[in-house]
Amino acid sequence: MIMKGYRLYDFADEHGNSMIQKWLDDERITKRDRGQLNQKLDMLAQHGMGLPPKLLAGPLGSKRQKLRQKNIYKLIIHGDRMLRPMLCKGPVINDEEFTLLLGAIETGGKLDHDPVEAEGIREFIIADPRRRYAHERYH
Repeated sequence: MIMKGYRLYDFADEHGNSMIQKWLDDERITKRDRGQLNQKLDMLAQHGMGLPPKLLAGPLGSKRQKLRQKNIYKLIIHGDRMLRPMLCKGPVINDEEFTLLLGAIETGGKLDHDPVEAEGIREFIIADPRRRYAHERYH
């Protein structure tokens, strides 16, 4: 059986820096949790939407707008903190890639960012695909 690989991308700031790496640094995410995130991203790159259960959730609903953000998913990492980076398929080539959009942490069953924010970033990338770059492992 041939396994299809998926390309991963990171949303970048105006200087080309990963917004997820900035989030990891700003939130002082532990090396252990970063390692788990890298491991889950390796699995996403290998299996895509076929990840084992409870590793990828979505499409996500928005508390703010009371509707489902049909393009936004969250990766589920159980660690020292409950990391829930938000991502989308594509958005340039939906069947071959995923783009990490926004870092989020879940506390008490609630995300600290609304999926509407991630959808806004997704739409921004559709308008300007140069604002993302090939994913590199987080340090």
